[in-house]
Amino acid sequence: MRAFLIFSLVIVLTGVATRIRAQQSPPSLDSKQGILNLPQVIVIPENSTFSATLRQIESSELVLELDSITSISGSFSYYDPNKKILYLPALTIGDETYQNVQFELVTPQTEPLRFRMVAADIDKTALKKVSATVETKPVPASGDAADDPAIWVHPLDPAKSTILGTQKQGGLGVYDLAGQEVQYLADGNMNNVDLKYNFSLGGENVTIVAASNRSNDSIALYKINPGSRMLENVAARTIRIGLKHAAYGLCMYHSKLYDKYYVFINDKSGAVEQWEIFDNGSGLADATRVRSFEVNSQVEGCVADDALAHFYLGEERVGIWKFSAEPDGGSAGYLIDTTDKNGNITPEVEGLAIYYASETEGYLIASNQGNNTYTVYNRAGDNEYLGKFQIVADETLNIDNVYDTDGIDVVNVSLGEAFPYGVFVAQDGKNIDPEENQNFKLVPWEYIAKALNLKIEPSYSPR
Repeated sequence: MRAFLIFSLVIVLTGVATRIRAQQSPPSLDSKQGILNLPQVIVIPENSTFSATLRQIESSELVLELDSITSISGSFSYYDPNKKILYLPALTIGDETYQNVQFELVTPQTEPLRFRMVAADIDKTALKKVSATVETKPVPASGDAADDPAIWVHPLDPAKSTILGTQKQGGLGVYDLAGQEVQYLADGNMNNVDLKYNFSLGGENVTIVAASNRSNDSIALYKINPGSRMLENVAARTIRIGLKHAAYGLCMYHSKLYDKYYVFINDKSGAVEQWEIFDNGSGLADATRVRSFEVNSQVEGCVADDALAHFYLGEERVGIWKFSAEPDGGSAGYLIDTTDKNGNITPEVEGLAIYYASETEGYLIASNQGNNTYTVYNRAGDNEYLGKFQIVADETLNIDNVYDTDGIDVVNVSLGEAFPYGVFVAQDGKNIDPEENQNFKLVPWEYIAKALNLKIEPSYSPR
């Protein structure tokens, strides 16, 4: 959405200059007084320098679809009398920052002069702020304990959906959408958790849940009972992995090509294994390893795109890798973003999640534990960087900031009145106000979508 504003303009000559240095911060519209001060504006080709004050006299909103926007060269404001365009490198209006802003002169023959905003880019470098509306009960262990969430959508009543959350010092919790604990299983040091729908087990389609158990370096397997909303162990045996180091990150994949279900599991050395899970013929789930590959340093967070068959892996101090998710996909991958000066993420890349807007549209989201932010990419194509956000405190609801996030998850569908457009869930590594054990925070998806101009599409079913 573009904000279109009409201004009256007062221009005062202040001298001659060759070029103006970049301002320390973009000019900001004073919403109370309706004033925009531009201390230095160059008029080309004369190179005369002006100061200008613009006063808002009318406002409206209009959605535009532009074929192209002219790139502004340099970091100074200037006016082109031939095109009758006033150019601003950046402009802040309310909570939104725009780049490459163009104002068109619409009253060239009368005074006062009036300009209308005709083009602008959303500033993708600006950090957006959102707040959680629900937080879960703290996990029962102190210190670094909570880690990774997974969202289960109830098949009949979305308001009865649940959040699964790992407690890596000894268990796995289930929470309702109000944050209350439904179940807690002290089954081992569970690090990461994920789930997939419509897994055939014992003659029925169930939601299959996998978790990485660091107590015995295994893949734990459960199904969800839709009546009780509780987890039930369905592992045919203790499925011990073949990694050299302790089990760490985990995510799941349903291949549409082969119509099979897989678990990706990794360790801190950067090694990854892919396991196929299947019904053993007795109504229990078993697994066999089908693929191994590795990167050069510590990994954890991962996610697989079921529709596009991509597997994403966070190498914590390097960046985000993209591989084929198919079992015959080989070991070749490439970085879609890096933690160096050329990238949009910071060291300690942790959780990864996918928002499905359609079969091919949506977003990849990453948690940047190093600076308490979350980065958003286009799910399709070359994973274009779209922006980042942070979760800040909501003093009215008495829900604190979110820090040091490990795992995240997101769904697009309506989960009832509390989350009519889906929800984003993040582990909170601090939970400091009040100071309690770690927990998980729930943010309505529309808060994030509106902040970053993203899609809100609750009609596409994750099932």
